[in-house]
Amino acid sequence: MTKMNRQTISLKESAFGQDMLEVLAERQLAKITFRELDISRSIVTLKEYLVKKLSHGNWKVDSGLCQPELRYLYPVYFDSVRVLLAECVAEFFQTGLIYMAVLDPCRMEYVEHEIRRLVLNPEDTSSMLRALHKAKSPAHDLISRWKNPADRERWMEHIRTLHQSISQLQ
Repeated sequence: MTKMNRQTISLKESAFGQDMLEVLAERQLAKITFRELDISRSIVTLKEYLVKKLSHGNWKVDSGLCQPELRYLYPVYFDSVRVLLAECVAEFFQTGLIYMAVLDPCRMEYVEHEIRRLVLNPEDTSSMLRALHKAKSPAHDLISRWKNPADRERWMEHIRTLHQSISQLQ
């Protein structure tokens, strides 16, 4: 985990990551009382959510985005989802659980959950490794967002560590 005085490097700790985890909690995990994280199902759930969220009907005319530009956003978001799930998988294999704090809108407080079972198949592993490999490229949006060279290096180290952890699962 990152320290409070350092900028967040992991996607799981980012605003995007928290949003995606809340989508998973609402659409998948709450239904099974946070018993397990099925990576294949998570990829499909988050992809469906992003396609719907980024679909043309949800954009305002004054936003400047039109349908052809969306094709450039989808790969970045889909890679981000796979990197986020790779972080969850690595966390599981390091600690034996995946920790999630999910906002309960009724009480307006975070509820902590520990997921102690992971469903992972070889195709999921390959998919995550491809996304991690792409995320190492200096031209990829996931690295180009870091303006500070020190932050870029921390990001690259994070991705290398994830890639190494996930590679051991093949």
